[in-house]
Amino acid sequence: MTDAVIQKDIPKLKAGDRISIIKNKSSFSLVFSAAILAILVAFFGGITGGAFFGKNVLMGIFNQALIIGTMATGVSFIYTTGNLDISVGNAMALAAVIGALVYNMTGSIPMMVAAAVAVGMALMVFNCTLSVVFQIKSVTVAIVMIQLYSAIVSEILGPDSLKVDYGICKTLENAGFRYAMFLGYFILCIIVYHFTPVGRRLRFVGGNAKCADQTGISAKRSTYISFIMAGIGVGVSAVFTIIRTGSVSTEVGGGMGMDVMLATVLGGMSIFGGARSNAYAGLLGALTVSALNKGLLMAGVSSTVIQGVRGIVFLILVFLNSERPATLPTRQQV
Repeated sequence: MTDAVIQKDIPKLKAGDRISIIKNKSSFSLVFSAAILAILVAFFGGITGGAFFGKNVLMGIFNQALIIGTMATGVSFIYTTGNLDISVGNAMALAAVIGALVYNMTGSIPMMVAAAVAVGMALMVFNCTLSVVFQIKSVTVAIVMIQLYSAIVSEILGPDSLKVDYGICKTLENAGFRYAMFLGYFILCIIVYHFTPVGRRLRFVGGNAKCADQTGISAKRSTYISFIMAGIGVGVSAVFTIIRTGSVSTEVGGGMGMDVMLATVLGGMSIFGGARSNAYAGLLGALTVSALNKGLLMAGVSSTVIQGVRGIVFLILVFLNSERPATLPTRQQV
């Protein structure tokens, strides 16, 4: 058989097959996410005449990314199991309120941090319990909790903002307290996720819950662990919010749940969980989300249009990064 005949018999790859081959490369998510960030920075730098590269602008982007990235790093544990929770922004707002109240009563930074983290964990465990014990879809629980946590924050604060000693907040900010706290949490997440059996179990549950159950892995226990890790991130983000502004208002956390989801996907992680999940996607994605939001505002785009742009970007990225293997039964198929 000649080479010409052999080549003729080889089926040609379709466009969809070529895309799948590229998407399944191990380096795709990291390269793709970094490329998007670089393109956005260059684009907004150009259309703003270089104003986008101003020190205050870049610091504002970084500070916002620190909050979103902390929550996204924690929420990656939830997404790994195939669950969704978009109420984290509202949970963070409530944790910030409680943390600020504790500080005003005690004058103690350690007590404020402990209270915020404890409340963040408690709220996420509550969400998990409703989903795991009462068999309510996690996304449904999140939609209800958005309203509930917002109502509690509004009831506590009323029309006023809750103030915290701005001098103390500025001192902590200048001392790098937030960066040290984030680094500690980020390292903890990386170790738990990538260097312990916990992370492997979470990915197994997210990739194929039925197979995980047959191998003796408890999906319920794994889900609780994922929500607890996310709760720590919610509490840490609440502390960052207090320190950054020196106050907490009813506007805190609004829409941040979608920012966290978008950051996760922009970081190259699948929101449907499984083996392609990782704990570092949220940080890279958070920088991209913050740059996108700031760049569009500086370009004079209205807030409503920004929401539409983010929605379109989110749908495109879900298509590119969130494919399940066709050969394995999913939680919807079993």
